[in-house]
Amino acid sequence: MPVHMNLHIFVDRNGKAKVTSQVISGGTVPTNRLDPGDKVTFTSNDKTTEIRFMNDQDSLPPRGRAGSPFGAQLRPKKTHNVADGALKGTVFTVRTACNVDNPFVFECGHEVSGDFSPWGTLEGDTPGGGVPTPDQ
Repeated sequence: MPVHMNLHIFVDRNGKAKVTSQVISGGTVPTNRLDPGDKVTFTSNDKTTEIRFMNDQDSLPPRGRAGSPFGAQLRPKKTHNVADGALKGTVFTVRTACNVDNPFVFECGHEVSGDFSPWGTLEGDTPGGGVPTPDQ
């Protein structure tokens, strides 16, 4: 049975974001690996939240991986509006296996004057999130 993991982006009133994950079905808790055919959804408490996967190895956190696990469904640097995707029931299918030790990294932010602008982070947190993110 494929794993379905939801990544939730919580944005506080100061515009700082934290990513948590939950296994919706399949897999074990914690789920430290996603394989081709597994499913991922994104949600947020802020309707303006967007994500985009990173494609620049130089700006990645340690152990981060450039690119996207979803192939053509969500390419690096392409933004995805999380609220719009949740309303439409957008489910992303993993095409490239990944694990928590070497996750694909995405930025969390919102659109400002037509450009992507990353949210801030809580102190000590790495900006954005990874696929997969350890279960919280």
